[in-house]
Amino acid sequence: MGLALSISILGAVLGCSSEAEPGTGAGAGGRADAPEAERHTSWRRARVLVGDGRDGSLHVIDIEDEEVIAELDAGGPAALHGTESGDYAVAVGAEEVRFIRSGVAIVDHTDHIHIYKSPPKFLDLSLSGASPGAFVSRQEWLSIFFDGTAQGEASAQAVMVKEPSLNAEEPEILSLPPVEPHRGLAAPLDDAFLLSFPPEDGPGGLPLGLNVLSADGEVLEGVPSSCPGLQGQTAIGVEIAFACDDGLLLVGRDGGTTTARKLSYPRADARSFTLRSHVERTTLIGDFGESTLLAIEPEDGAARLFEFPAPVCHFELEPGRGEQVIALAADGNVYVLDLASAAIAAHVAAVPAFQCDDAARSGLALAPDYAYVTDPAGGEVHEIRLQGLTITRSYQVGGAPSAVIMMGLNVKNVNIAPGAAHD
Repeated sequence: MGLALSISILGAVLGCSSEAEPGTGAGAGGRADAPEAERHTSWRRARVLVGDGRDGSLHVIDIEDEEVIAELDAGGPAALHGTESGDYAVAVGAEEVRFIRSGVAIVDHTDHIHIYKSPPKFLDLSLSGASPGAFVSRQEWLSIFFDGTAQGEASAQAVMVKEPSLNAEEPEILSLPPVEPHRGLAAPLDDAFLLSFPPEDGPGGLPLGLNVLSADGEVLEGVPSSCPGLQGQTAIGVEIAFACDDGLLLVGRDGGTTTARKLSYPRADARSFTLRSHVERTTLIGDFGESTLLAIEPEDGAARLFEFPAPVCHFELEPGRGEQVIALAADGNVYVLDLASAAIAAHVAAVPAFQCDDAARSGLALAPDYAYVTDPAGGEVHEIRLQGLTITRSYQVGGAPSAVIMMGLNVKNVNIAPGAAHD
C-alpha cells in the first residue's frame, strides 16, 4: 500500500520578532463588569478561534479587546484543536493539516508570568495525507493520525510534531511507521509512543488496541489489554485514558514498562466516545449515550450518571477549577452540572435547537468563568458568563460559525493567585 503523506515547510515558521509586543488593550483586568474572582484575570488576554462550518473561514476574537481582530481562510471546513501550551491551534481539514499561531505567548518567570500578544497567523508548515483525523497534544508533542483509505490505496500513519520546535526554522517532525488503514490515533507516553492498530478483519474501522513504539519506530510491546472500538482519549495524572466498547482503558509507563488497567462501564447498553479531564481533578467525564454523561473515578471505578433533558452535543470541564461540567445540548441550552452536588445547577437558552450531527452545528468553548457558543443560524458567537448564566456579549462574524476553541490558555494562566502574573 502506498503512503499518501506530504509535509510542507515554506520558510521560517516563528522566531523572536518585534511582533511579540505586550498587549495594549483594556489591560489585564478585562471588562469593568468582570466578576471578582480568586484567580488572576490575565486569562482575559486569551482569544477565541471560530471556524465556519460551510466555507472554512476562521475568525479570531480577542477577549480583552472585545472585538474580532482577524479573519483567516482554512480552505474549507476544518476541525479545530488547541495545543497544550495554548500558543497554537491546529486546523484539520479534509486533506490538509495547518497550524495557527495564536498570537498569545505566555512566558514563565517562575514567580510570575508575562503575556505577550501579536497578530494571529497561519504558519508555513502544513501536513497533507489521506484522511487526517484524530489529534492529540501531550508532553510537547502534537500527534496527527492520517486514517488512510479503506480500499488500501494509502496506509494509515501518525505524524508527530514537537510543539516547541514550531518556533524553529526546521520543526522537529517524527513519522511513525505506516499501519493498516483505520480510524486510529497515536499519543506520546513518557519515553515511548502509543500507536493504535485495527482488527485483522476490519480495515478502515476503529482500532482493536495499542502498540508501544520507540522514537525510531520499533514496536517494543503491545499494551497488555485490548481496547475494541477505541475512540476518545484524555490524560489523567500520569496515565492516558481511552474509551473502548467494553470500558475505559488506562495506560501508563513505569520504569520502561507499560501498565494497563480497565474500568468497567456502569451499564452494558452504552459506551463513551469522548473523554474529558482536568489537571487538578481525578474524575474522568465521558458521554454515555445521547443524553447522559458519565463521571468515573480512576482509583476505584466508582461511577455516576447524569441525565440531561436533551442530547448532549458538546461538554467540557470548566478550565479554572474543574468543579463544573458545562454542556451544550441539542435543545440549544447551556447546562451547568455541579459535580459536588451531582445536579444540574442551572441552564440558559443560548442558540436555536439543532442536531448534534449537523454539518454546521453550534459549538462550545470555555474560558474561566465564561463560555463561548457559536450560532450558525445567526452568524454570531455568544459570550455567556457562567456565574448567573447570562449572555454578556454577542460577536457578529457572519456565515455559519460552528467549531470554536480557546487560544492562549494553559495551566499557567487559568487558575493562578492574584499578583502572580503581570503583563
